[in-house]
Amino acid sequence: MSPFKLSELRVFLEQQGIAYETNSREEHLVYDFCTLSELRQGAISWMRSPSTDWTHTEAGIVICSTHATPGIPAGIVWFKVENPRYVFIRILQEFTSEPKVGRIAETAKIGSHCRIGKNVRLGEYVVLGDRVTLGENTIIHSHVTIYENTTIGSNCIIHSGAVIGADGFGYEKESSGSWVKFSHIGGVVIEDDVEIGANTCIDRGALSSTIIRRGVKIDNLCHIAHNVVIGENTVIIALSMIGGSSKIEPGSWIAPGAVIREGVKVGRNAIIGLGAVVLADVDEHSTVAGVPARPLRKT
Repeated sequence: MSPFKLSELRVFLEQQGIAYETNSREEHLVYDFCTLSELRQGAISWMRSPSTDWTHTEAGIVICSTHATPGIPAGIVWFKVENPRYVFIRILQEFTSEPKVGRIAETAKIGSHCRIGKNVRLGEYVVLGDRVTLGENTIIHSHVTIYENTTIGSNCIIHSGAVIGADGFGYEKESSGSWVKFSHIGGVVIEDDVEIGANTCIDRGALSSTIIRRGVKIDNLCHIAHNVVIGENTVIIALSMIGGSSKIEPGSWIAPGAVIREGVKVGRNAIIGLGAVVLADVDEHSTVAGVPARPLRKT
């Protein structure tokens, strides 16, 4: 990262409409981001409360909560804000992000009739099937496979090993006992600002599309089955499995290892607990957990 001045930090906070108080208007240079235990001259960190050992810390910059300044040594510059972790993340993004410059690796394979927006990055051994659309500033990391008829919006990130648009799992048994495959001819639609973790799989729809709405964040090693619709700003954490034709409404939180059976509806802003097995619809603003999942509370 390039060093930046505290005056630049103050301008950034003001431009973003982030209210703050600080104990210093002096100019300082910031060279690094660090954990609170590693705080030092020229570095910046964050904290929720002053319950820390300041014995070996005499300098640095801290983003802290509005009630956390008592106990902080006099030599430390602090910025009091409403949500210090959020503000620290925004600062980290602003002052460490690389310029958005497109690059397509020589080993990437691109099918026919694909549309690729400005500043898209394709890593080594990325494979795009036919009729794939990628919005501007999207990053596809190495060894990602994107099947045909997939649309991915702008400012998305797909991490290594993800598979987008493979066949869903659907069979019908013949009278002889053998299985006949239900051919999946739908697609996948991923809207803007979505991030998909490493080795996650998202199946294409059977006849219509699997849809991942704007702002969804999906962790590593998740499986999203055919015809699922994931609502805006939902978070799905590692090892979770969403069964076919399920609908997850906006703002939901799916904890690690959760399983949601096919055709289930999860209401807006619901929380699915760690390792829960969801067999029935979940009300909005509810928290469910257990096997099978049962309501814990409703907010």
